[in-house]
Amino acid sequence: MSPAVPLNLPLRVQGQTMHLHGSVNFDNAAQIYQQGLLMLQQHQHWPLLLDLSGLEASNTIALAVFVQWVRQCKAGQNIVLQHTPEKMQSIIDASNLQAAFA
Repeated sequence: MSPAVPLNLPLRVQGQTMHLHGSVNFDNAAQIYQQGLLMLQQHQHWPLLLDLSGLEASNTIALAVFVQWVRQCKAGQNIVLQHTPEKMQSIIDASNLQAAFA
C-alpha cells in the first residue's frame, strides 16, 4: 500500500504535462517524490512533460527527485523537462544527465 500523500503539494497533471509549482527542499522532497511517483504510475501517454516554469528555486534536491522519477519509468516511458531553470540546466549538463530527460 502506498503512503498517504497530502493533497496540498505543488504537483498537478494536465493532459500530458505535470506542472510543478513552488520549491522542492529537504522538508518536502520525499512527499513530492511520492506524489509524483503516484502520478507516473497512473500516467498513460508518454513522454510525460515536466513543466518547471513554476519552480521557485532550482537545486540539487529537486533534480534528485526528478532523477528518481526517471529511474522508476518503465521501458518506453520517459520524462522531458520543460522550462528548465538555467541553474538546473547547468547542473544537468555538468552531471551528464541530458539523456535522462530526453
